[in-house]
Amino acid sequence: MTDGQMLLAVFVLLYLIECLRLVPSTAWMAAGSGKSGRGTLRPWLRLQIAGGSPLLLSPLPPMQAHILALPWMFVPEHDSLRVRLTDSMSVSIAWDKLVLRVEESTLHLDAATRVRLPSKALAELWQQRLTEWSGLTPDQRRSAFLKHARTTLDTQSALQTASATAQLTRSLRLCATLHFIWCFGIMSALYRRFGDSPIVLAAAGVLLLQQFIQSWLFLRATRKNKTAISHRGWRALGIAFLPQLALRAFDVVNLTTDDEPPHPLAWHGLLDEKKWLQIARQFWREARYVPGWSQNESLPLEAEALQKFFQHEGIAEADYDPPAMPNLPTCPRCGAEYQSGITTCSDCGGVELRQPAESL
Repeated sequence: MTDGQMLLAVFVLLYLIECLRLVPSTAWMAAGSGKSGRGTLRPWLRLQIAGGSPLLLSPLPPMQAHILALPWMFVPEHDSLRVRLTDSMSVSIAWDKLVLRVEESTLHLDAATRVRLPSKALAELWQQRLTEWSGLTPDQRRSAFLKHARTTLDTQSALQTASATAQLTRSLRLCATLHFIWCFGIMSALYRRFGDSPIVLAAAGVLLLQQFIQSWLFLRATRKNKTAISHRGWRALGIAFLPQLALRAFDVVNLTTDDEPPHPLAWHGLLDEKKWLQIARQFWREARYVPGWSQNESLPLEAEALQKFFQHEGIAEADYDPPAMPNLPTCPRCGAEYQSGITTCSDCGGVELRQPAESL
C-alpha cells in the first residue's frame, strides 16, 4: 500500500467515525430533505455508553438533513417515575428516592439510573421539571404530563422545524456532497493515474479551498445560534483544515439545539404514511398493552395521550390498533400466539390475550 492509499484509508476511517453520534438509546432520527425521501435511523441498542447508544448517520451522498426525535422518556405514575432506558427496558423510581444531578448531557436520577439527553440544556430542563413534578399531587402530575405530551406531538411545529433545518443546511450539504465526490472520487482517480505529481497536489489545493468555503458556510449558518454550539470558532477552524469535519459540518447545525425534540409520531406528514403507521402501531401497543394489562382496565397515561393525538389527527382506531382475527389466543402487545386455555402472555409480563373471534 502506497502512502497515498494509506492516507485515503485513514480519511475513510476518520470520516466514518465522524458519522457516528452518541444519542439517547430511545432516539429516533429522520434522514432526508423532502417528504417522500425521509427514512428513519435507530441507534445500536446493544452498546450502551454513558446512558446512550451509538448511531451511524447516513454517510453517502447526497447528504441528508438529520432530525432528532425522542419518545416520552419520563412518565409519572402514582407513586413513582417510570424512566424509559431503551425500547424494551424501563425502570420505576419512587418519587422520594429521586436524587437528580446533571453531568454534561447526562441526567442522573439515582445512584444507579442515568439517562443521556441531546444537550446539557435539555438535561437541566428535565432536572427542573422532574423536581417540580415530585412536589405535585398524582392528578397534577397527570395533567402536567398530558400538557407535555401535547407539546411534543405538535405535527405542525415538527414539520416547520424539519423544513427550516433542511433549508438552513442546504448549502452546507451541497458543498459536503461535492467535497465527498472530490475527496473520495476525483482525487483517488487522479492519484491512481498520476501518483505523487503536481496534478494531485493541485487537486489537494482545490480540496483545501472547498474546506475554507465550508467553514465560511458553517459560520454563516450558525450566526444566530452561537450559544447552542460550544467552541464554534474552533469547530470552524477544524472544518477549514480537516476533511472529515468539513464533510459533516451540516450535522453540527442539524443536531445542536437546546430545544426539546418532538415525539417520533409528530413526524406525521413528514414520513411516508405507511411507515408512520407502522411506528404508530408500535408505540400504541407498548403504551396500551402494558405488563399486567387486562381488557377491563382503563387506559394508561401514555395511551391516553396517544389516543387524543390520533383523534386530533383523524386516525381511525382500526389503523393504529387493528383488530386481530386469530385462530388462537394472541398477545396484543407482541403478537405471539398461544394454545387454547392460556389467558396471559408470559413474555410481556402477564398481558391478557385476545381470544379467537369465534369464542368471543
